[in-house]
Amino acid sequence: MADKIYIPHRYGSYVYETKESKWEIDYMLISKRCVNECVVDDVLYSHDRVMNTLRAYDPNQKSWRVVEGVEELLARTICSDWSYTVRYGGNLALLFRRPGEIWCAEISLERRLGGEIWGKVEWCDQVLTGNFKVLKSLSVMV
Repeated sequence: MADKIYIPHRYGSYVYETKESKWEIDYMLISKRCVNECVVDDVLYSHDRVMNTLRAYDPNQKSWRVVEGVEELLARTICSDWSYTVRYGGNLALLFRRPGEIWCAEISLERRLGGEIWGKVEWCDQVLTGNFKVLKSLSVMV
């Protein structure tokens, strides 16, 4: 994001500035629990399963925001024991597990005045049946 490499970790989040070859600590990034995150348009997204919110971190403003408009989708994830966010084209895909099923939702994102980020669920459906676990999610450009 913005010529920097972000390494979020529960004990400290680090930023490597590639142009200046130096390391920094980003205290705001570690202020929220961030796992299985992805980047879409220079914003870091993460599904906070504890608070059941989709969070967005803007490195330019060094602030976290809650993505609005996806509350109905997130209500479906309450029973999920894991979730992953993945860049899907210019959108965000949210993979999550329900008992015996893996679900995927595509969310388009819109930045509004004042820095708000709104999501719109383009589709959400069950993609696998069975007792599976996703070990890693990757964004692929074909």
